[in-house]
Amino acid sequence: MARANAAALAAPNVVAFPNAAARKVDNYRYADQRRAVLAARKDSPLCARYLSPADRKADKLAEDLVGIEQTPALLIVSAILRTMEQDQYDRVVEQLTGRPEYMPGRKALATVKVSRLCLGEQMALYSAFDRQRGEA
Repeated sequence: MARANAAALAAPNVVAFPNAAARKVDNYRYADQRRAVLAARKDSPLCARYLSPADRKADKLAEDLVGIEQTPALLIVSAILRTMEQDQYDRVVEQLTGRPEYMPGRKALATVKVSRLCLGEQMALYSAFDRQRGEA
């Protein structure tokens, strides 16, 4: 760490160590290797296809939600789900997870899960919808 300046040394609670470096040492060791690794990652065909686990989870949720039409009944059910206690909500999810291959059940479960998303999960879901439409 560099030596403290005169203003910092004037403060009563600042003490300069006698063995402190006179200036910050620039260490360029392995700089070429770091640049080469970053370039290789950037040029990799896998780089563009990588999705974080949260994005993959949002993609699955978006696939299930894509065909659901917004109706007044769906909005009422979503409002009811948001006001439920956590144990009641868990029981609803438990009842819907019986047959995951059953498409209406998957859509119903996706609707229930969407009712309790945090802000980050909502943003990931919006991004997943954009990816499905080809906008991202």
